[in-house]
Amino acid sequence: MDRNPGKQRIPKSYYFSTRDLALIAIVSAAGGVLSTYVGYLGNLMNRVFGVPFGAGQWMAGLHVFWFVLVRVLVGRTGAGTMAGVLKGIVEMFTGSTHGFPIVLVSVIEGLLVDAVMLPFPNPNLLALCLAGGIASASNVIVFQMLYFSGVSWGYIALMAFFAFLSGVIFGGYFAGGILDIVEGAHLLRAAGKQKRQGRSKLHLVLTMVMVASLAGGAVYYYTNVFQPFWTGPTCQVAGNVLEPLEYRPIDFERHTITITAELKGQVTYIPPADYTGVPLSLILEQAGPKPGAKKILIVATDGYEAEFELSSVMDDRNVILAQDGDTLRIVAPEHEGAYWVKMVSSILVK
Repeated sequence: MDRNPGKQRIPKSYYFSTRDLALIAIVSAAGGVLSTYVGYLGNLMNRVFGVPFGAGQWMAGLHVFWFVLVRVLVGRTGAGTMAGVLKGIVEMFTGSTHGFPIVLVSVIEGLLVDAVMLPFPNPNLLALCLAGGIASASNVIVFQMLYFSGVSWGYIALMAFFAFLSGVIFGGYFAGGILDIVEGAHLLRAAGKQKRQGRSKLHLVLTMVMVASLAGGAVYYYTNVFQPFWTGPTCQVAGNVLEPLEYRPIDFERHTITITAELKGQVTYIPPADYTGVPLSLILEQAGPKPGAKKILIVATDGYEAEFELSSVMDDRNVILAQDGDTLRIVAPEHEGAYWVKMVSSILVK
């Protein structure tokens, strides 16, 4: 018997609705899957500016774009953090070169998006840009603590500044434009009682230009560069060779050697360790470089490239192609760390 018959029962409610959880899952998964494309764009920027790292931070805002987007669509504190957890896990399992640390980076970015937007129940474009910038810059600090030992704080500050601007542009301004387009098309409505402010024709035009550019680049990347991680540790040996081949470790098992090597990079150091693989010179001998060939271009699945002199590789049996989990990597003891290419997808003789 109800002791308070006049009291109306309030149905139990949950912090995140089914719609919220579905949005978080879908947006996070998309961000995780597309993360390798963002890495490819970052490597392109590094090559354009002629540096092995740093300039790629101009693309860092595309990683936090997803957290800003889902935080506004869901409209609840914690949505960005949840998206960070899920995106980081998806990114790790779809071939991130950073492994588990990428989950930590992603979670911190999502957490900062939540924190910055906390005072804004109905965030405007300025709030989105601020959240995107701060969250994007945080990746530099986290990677500094994990990897960048010995790098000057001035250079770290410069990279963080690049990342902040990228977060403002891609994580805030671009996300705001996408939200305007989605809402204008009545596909989804951002959570909140009031309609978001800040829509302008110029903003929409610039957003469409960015969408077209990024989509065109993605089509090229996934059709010409990307190599799915589920294909296993294989790579193409092609270019100026007599017999192009697909390298598979199992075909060269009897030629493996083990070397001890120390990675000394400009931002990364790995103490001496044992690596087992096949001499790159032996693989190239199998393909047969044509007369006149002088260079070897190593290309990774994320678009990163390193170029060796053909003669130096052919004379050095300690430059090996080693299996690294489900991918391949170059181990080059007498070369700077930038030549230790991870996730090798092709070896091109030029």
